[in-house]
Amino acid sequence: MARAVVDLDVREMLRAKEEPFQRIMETVSGLGPEDVFQLHATFRPDPLIRVLGKQGFAHAVVQAGDDHFIVQFYHPDGAEGEGGAAKPRFHLDNRGLEPPQPMLRTLGFLEEHPACQTGELELEIWNDRVPAFLLPELTDRGYAYEILEENPDGARVRIYRAS
Repeated sequence: MARAVVDLDVREMLRAKEEPFQRIMETVSGLGPEDVFQLHATFRPDPLIRVLGKQGFAHAVVQAGDDHFIVQFYHPDGAEGEGGAAKPRFHLDNRGLEPPQPMLRTLGFLEEHPACQTGELELEIWNDRVPAFLLPELTDRGYAYEILEENPDGARVRIYRAS
């Protein structure tokens, strides 16, 4: 599972009235086909969302604070949400965390983000193994899941609001 979340925080550049576009595009050009580009900005960067959308990137946006937007850009894998349309999917890389941290981090994200609770946003977690203790918790909380990948390098699990 050679996937990575490549993180770039341009909030200080934006506060200093600097233009981060070149740095963003350099970061995007270095992505692997399965990598996720995670951008931290002081506003929702709709122009960038359009530019990268034309390059085939899907996106998911989470507002972490008044002036903190986290936007993830990724290549969609063909998974489709309810009604046949692909839904935005936020990625959490839980690999390398000791139990129960992956489970707590995942449940915390789902609780903190109303878009997950309403079904507008899906969550994809990357764990070292299939999270056996998490799966019944998800069902109890009204979520469904799909194990997208399981191999010696880790597991990918898609989590979404059950119908």
